[in-house]
Amino acid sequence: MEYFLLALFQGVTEFVPVSSSGHLVFFQRIFGFEEPMLAFDIILHLATTLAVIVFLYKDLCVMLKEVFLALKSCIKGKALREVWREFTYLRICVFMAAALIPAIIIGVALKDIIENLFGSMRFVGIAFIITGCVLFITKRLSSNNREMKNMNIKDALIIGIAQAAAIMPGISRSGMTIASGIFRGLDKNVAARFSFMLSIPTILAASVYQLKDGLGELGVSMPVMTGSFLIAFISGYIALVVLSKMISKAKFHYFSYYCWTMGIITIILSIVKYN
Repeated sequence: MEYFLLALFQGVTEFVPVSSSGHLVFFQRIFGFEEPMLAFDIILHLATTLAVIVFLYKDLCVMLKEVFLALKSCIKGKALREVWREFTYLRICVFMAAALIPAIIIGVALKDIIENLFGSMRFVGIAFIITGCVLFITKRLSSNNREMKNMNIKDALIIGIAQAAAIMPGISRSGMTIASGIFRGLDKNVAARFSFMLSIPTILAASVYQLKDGLGELGVSMPVMTGSFLIAFISGYIALVVLSKMISKAKFHYFSYYCWTMGIITIILSIVKYN
């Protein structure tokens, strides 16, 4: 049952802007959950990656088609400047790569500091509150409704910096990236789509980075592994559908109330129970 609960937490909180890492720290300390085996953790990440791939199936097909056509145009001698202007999703691929750079630099440079933060419930509580504040601010912003084709490298780098901040437990990756896109004047649905697209290489890169410590034993039986994978996949897909609808209806900031509540509870527990 513990593994199934961890799979559910992973699936839901990976995309809903409430911080999967913060919830992991919280529930591990409150319920005494053991940190999942590395192999099991990677399996859950693969499940959520599959969920976003299925959710963005049409966008990803268009992206692959445009990248192929762009390469074909370059081979035929078309100017790179013209190719860059013509193919929106080619630019998006480059922007996704650029947005990964800040997280990679910060993740490697501050690895030890970040790992220590996972042991501090008080920090996680403060981070929850910060996430809530960022989400709430989006309610007050008037979007410039810039479309995907109007994105630029500056947008990508700022979103990447926001994503890098979410390496810290309690700071939501999806919340920070979507909010920063809205701050940049992107249409809220465009900001969400780019965030979801960016999650694919981000989650995969994090999984590959974890492999440096060795895969080790799976630690669970095949039925538990399969059930956990399905739970993480299904809950992740449902979370994407629900979040997309809430963003379309301008209810993204509603998650701020949940984050504030979690933050206050976490801080109180850190003082009363773990001080």
